[in-house]
Amino acid sequence: MSHRWILSLVLAAACGSSAPPATTPTPSPTPVASTNPLLGPEGHFAAERVYEGECMPAGSRGGCHTVTLRPDGTYTNFLFDAAMNGTYTVEGTVVSLAGPDREPIKMTLSEDGAKLDALPLKP
Repeated sequence: MSHRWILSLVLAAACGSSAPPATTPTPSPTPVASTNPLLGPEGHFAAERVYEGECMPAGSRGGCHTVTLRPDGTYTNFLFDAAMNGTYTVEGTVVSLAGPDREPIKMTLSEDGAKLDALPLKP
């Protein structure tokens, strides 16, 4: 390597600013809880919410399609006679139900929280 080439590299480095380039600070994302009054500080529902929809006929082997969302971030999705359990997250109006060994189920929460997909909030 020639001395001139090394010298030009050293000079180029010396001429550059040693201060890091000015950057605009990236704002922290707004926590979900601050934008949705139904959610607690962890981003889960502050109180247990039960959404219940279609039910099997009386006297049959099944129950109702029920999704229960708990303040600790866990859920039970009871579909007639089979239960799935796991954890959930809320991002805007999307509730994702995650469970072991399967892709999350994404459900839409109405703006007022009264419906989860077609399931109305149980009184």
